[in-house]
Amino acid sequence: MSRARDDARRVDDAIAGIRAPTGGPPTPRASDGRELCKLFMRRDSACDAPNCRRAHLDARDRPRCETYERYGLCDRGDGRECWLRHEPCEAWEMDACLLVDATTSRRHVERARRILGPRAVVKAGRVRLSRHTDVLICVKSDGLGAAGTMRALYREEPYGMAKTKRTFVFPREGGWSGTFEGLEWDDEAIRAMGAWLEKCIDACVEESGATREKPVYARVRAAPRWLEGRIHDAMDRIIDARGETFACKPLGGGITTRDCTHCIDAVNLWDRAYLGVWKTSGIYEAMEANGSSPTQCLPEKDAPRLPPAGEATMDDLAFYFPLKLQDYRVVVKPLCRAYFKLHEALLRGRVPIEGDWNCVDIGAAPGGWTQVLSERLTTGCVWAIDPAEITLDPLPNTVTHLRVLAEDAVETVREGLQSTASGELRLVVCDANMHPEACLRIALDFSTKFSSTKESWLVMSTKNFCKRRENWLKVIDTCVEQCREAGYDDVFVEHLFSNCSEEKTLFARRKGKD
Repeated sequence: MSRARDDARRVDDAIAGIRAPTGGPPTPRASDGRELCKLFMRRDSACDAPNCRRAHLDARDRPRCETYERYGLCDRGDGRECWLRHEPCEAWEMDACLLVDATTSRRHVERARRILGPRAVVKAGRVRLSRHTDVLICVKSDGLGAAGTMRALYREEPYGMAKTKRTFVFPREGGWSGTFEGLEWDDEAIRAMGAWLEKCIDACVEESGATREKPVYARVRAAPRWLEGRIHDAMDRIIDARGETFACKPLGGGITTRDCTHCIDAVNLWDRAYLGVWKTSGIYEAMEANGSSPTQCLPEKDAPRLPPAGEATMDDLAFYFPLKLQDYRVVVKPLCRAYFKLHEALLRGRVPIEGDWNCVDIGAAPGGWTQVLSERLTTGCVWAIDPAEITLDPLPNTVTHLRVLAEDAVETVREGLQSTASGELRLVVCDANMHPEACLRIALDFSTKFSSTKESWLVMSTKNFCKRRENWLKVIDTCVEQCREAGYDDVFVEHLFSNCSEEKTLFARRKGKD
């Protein structure tokens, strides 16, 4: 357990927020308290100052670089340029690597751990040492492999996977993988990578039976950008050395990424590069024992579906399916951004909404959450409560707009329930722009006036209307306790990918009287 905690701490530190130093970096000192001699460190262990009072320490005896220890990057450059000591990175391997925005990186890490296990994230770090940058999250799962890992993440977290900028995969069986240190600055490491890449390309040509007339085409995907340039340069040297007879060609000249036969994925973290070569049309997972596997990620019938296990190529999982998820967010034509918050909330919270549910949307304008509910209902009703205008045009038959305050809508909703099939209120949602405690007070005052023989839910956004983030988090804890005191049996809070950084979603479930 201590190893798992240490790994988790390193990952959390690597994706932590970067704060600008107030007084510059601390002066490096030896163990006896003396400052280190900058001349000695700059000139490769040479200092010509007579009677220098500062400490002269060899590179292996100098203090560790705190920036490198935390982020895996150093503002002084690579391991040769920094005066302080960079500890070598331990060996590591992975099934997949996600390139994500720094603002959502912590949410990606938490979801990967929840879906694949507490030790699923083996490494993480920033692409550049800046506040607004991308983060690489390396994921490994026991027994699933690269294809199974991608399938599990898509099935359990389609919204998060739609937020990834790029997904790299490293199949352990049927592909080739290798690790190299110092590719950013070490010429010997670059030559070693080129030799390894040449062997992989020869294996691809032999396996595919490629010829000069029908060669293999390799696509390169890498992060950071400089690593992609290193690989392209290595491939150019290999192809130039082999001449026109070489049965491998780069993309271009009318050949697009859709026509590529192989893919070279590469990522670099903590001065260690991890490379993987795989066949785009290869199937890297076995057929399910019963011949079928869950393929639906989103509840809508027209939503993109994963190909069944045993039929999906690696290109389907790593390249095309994320694009389909991103395109679907445009096809849905939401009224506003808030649409995706409730859509993801119902999916993440596993709210079992059905066609005959009766729902109330408090603070409904302009109508994004009302739109989500109306799409799920057939015989049920939605009461959209807000004095402002609902811009859904046309207004669905299942929606009734009450242009009053929530406290003045209780009797109207109660009378309306009598004409429905179930006669019970099953879901109350609220996305009002106000302090979380004020928002919860309105929602609880309304929802507790209705009882149900079946399970009922309250879903509410908790936005940071507090002066400080820590105050906001304390308010959320208070809201959770208030829900429990109001009779809700299961209360939890999730930071959805559709939430902004200063917003979380509260879920409260109440068991029915049955």
